[in-house]
Amino acid sequence: MPGPISDSYDPEFSTGANAQDVREAIEQARDKVSAGLGELKNILEVVHGDAGPLKAITLNERQRRVIRFALNRALESI
Repeated sequence: MPGPISDSYDPEFSTGANAQDVREAIEQARDKVSAGLGELKNILEVVHGDAGPLKAITLNERQRRVIRFALNRALESI
């Protein structure tokens, strides 16, 4: 049987430092999308409302992959 696991260990990210790196990458991608969208809206207003105008937000591959990861995590939490 293995010994105790440190509080900073995460089964997916390994160490707390890696989890912090993932968090920072998500925050950076979110900030870029937020800057392109403007004001926050209530999610039910968004889901039940019109699609709204098309807004181009240029994202690099890293940002797109980070956003996909975050969206998958969001789906798991619903």
